[in-house]
Amino acid sequence: MNADQSEMPCISGPVSKRLVLGPTQSLQICSDGVFIAQPLSEFYNVSMKRITLLCCLLMTLGSANASEMVEVPAGEFLMGNDASTDAKPQRILSLATFYIDKFEVTQEAFSRQFPDFIFWQGAETHPVTRITWLEAKTYCQQLGKRLPTEAEWEKSARGTSAQVYPWGEKPPRKKPHPFYSGIIKRRVGLNKRDNSPYGVRDMSGSVWEWTASTENHKIVTRGGLWNHHLDYEYSKTFDRNLIAPSERFIFLGFRCAKSQN
Repeated sequence: MNADQSEMPCISGPVSKRLVLGPTQSLQICSDGVFIAQPLSEFYNVSMKRITLLCCLLMTLGSANASEMVEVPAGEFLMGNDASTDAKPQRILSLATFYIDKFEVTQEAFSRQFPDFIFWQGAETHPVTRITWLEAKTYCQQLGKRLPTEAEWEKSARGTSAQVYPWGEKPPRKKPHPFYSGIIKRRVGLNKRDNSPYGVRDMSGSVWEWTASTENHKIVTRGGLWNHHLDYEYSKTFDRNLIAPSERFIFLGFRCAKSQN
């Protein structure tokens, strides 16, 4: 390599291979799959850097959105519901400020941490399911996060006014499709109405979600599940289920949280 052919670093990962295409150009292959043409001319070199940066931004836009977190401010909220056997008593809880994923973890995002995880092509942006509680916990830890507690999950879903659904008190008039959740899922964030007071998405009409909370040696799961019920009766913000941590279900996924400090 001559003096004009200086090494141009990858934008988002180390170089895994460099191929010489000819006396005036080479191809640099980054570990993240980004290909960078590397001409000798300083003019072209600068231009290619700009093009590469733009390509990388476009490639990572989807994953950046999927990992976006929402701040839930410190303060009190009403948790539970006296009309529900599993959710009573209704009580006032106070939580410190925390952050929670705006969207459920997608299959594409999960596969980046667990390369052996397999999913159907074209379903990259669907919520990841069929994973155990330990796998969900490990994924969050690898990203410097954790699973949300049951209380954090509920406050994120209903806000401070004890809403029955993330969007308010009434279920939608339109019935959900029986296969939207579980059997055939949709991409995360598709239903814009399923939006909590804090802007957290898909907390009522997607899949159940693992939490960090336990009860009777089982894990508390939260969230709406459409494909079993064909309506929103079991998609309320206070609905809860207990599932063994080793179980895998096609309708059970997760999202991560993080403390302020």
